Amino acid sequence: MMDEPLFSSLSRRQFLAENAMGIGAVALAWLNSQQPVAANPAKLPKVPVHFDLKSKPPHFAPRAKAMISLFQHGGPSHVDLFDPKPELTRLNGSEYPGEVQFSFVNRASKTLFGSPWKFAKRGECGTEVSELLPHLAEIVDDVCLIRSMHTGANGHEVSIRYFHGGIPGVVGRPTLGSWLVYGLGCESQELPAYLVLTDPGGLPVDGVSNWSNGFMPPLFQGTVLRPREPRILNLEAPPYLRGAVQEQNLALLQELNQRHLDQHPGEADLEARIASYELAAAMQTAAAEALDISRETAAIHKLYGLDNPETREYGTRCLIARRLVERGVRFVQLFLGGQPWG
Repeated sequence: MMDEPLFSSLSRRQFLAENAMGIGAVALAWLNSQQPVAANPAKLPKVPVHFDLKSKPPHFAPRAKAMISLFQHGGPSHVDLFDPKPELTRLNGSEYPGEVQFSFVNRASKTLFGSPWKFAKRGECGTEVSELLPHLAEIVDDVCLIRSMHTGANGHEVSIRYFHGGIPGVVGRPTLGSWLVYGLGCESQELPAYLVLTDPGGLPVDGVSNWSNGFMPPLFQGTVLRPREPRILNLEAPPYLRGAVQEQNLALLQELNQRHLDQHPGEADLEARIASYELAAAMQTAAAEALDISRETAAIHKLYGLDNPETREYGTRCLIARRLVERGVRFVQLFLGGQPWG
């Protein structure tokens, strides 16, 4: 069995939940555990196990180098968007003869309801797409549509854990983003490998479990950016501390930290905190540049819907996600809506 991690008395989840999202908090949450962890089985000598987020080559040359997950809680039924059911349409209005497990007894009904929307085959692939998605229908040949997914679980949290962790209803499993950064690392050492952009309306259903590292070391957990500007607090030093003054302060702090570390060799927590200052300094430049969408052209702003009040907020986060992966972030998770559709 593995002992509790030696690198932190606080889990990354606890740290992010209990501290403001300043640059130091983001940097420390990411680097707090980038130190050796030790396997300590009973009656066996300690064997150091090293974890890091350096870029790791896959077994085969990939076409994709990063992933953006647009996770939209709730929404229209697949029957109305991508998955036409001719038999359901034929039986529309009739009574279902089988047994049904109802989530809400007061809203229970066994009356079958076929989709009222029309479907048509689109693109060279001939995939049937609803009239509700005319723009997606134009690029359907570039979309991988999976219709074979199913579950025997009836509930939002259970199904979400199934989707992210691969096992229905089980808490404590690493999520997809955690596995990706564990296997592939990050192409940038100036930004966290796994970033999460939540909705301004609140945390998604099942909260931080959506980006949990599970049983893996905390450095593989998602790092959450603030849903509104500033995305990272205290990213820039006050004007009177910038430049040479800040460099002198950091140099002095580094010297004092190193002296303290020399008196406590092997203290992983202390080493991680010292290293966090280096990432924080790098993020002052890298993160500020990555999150600054004003650098994009007006045409790009319009393409992402920033000129429309209804799409501006979500479009902004989509654009930020693109800018992050362009700069080496391996996995970006973007949530829409804090609560599912009723």
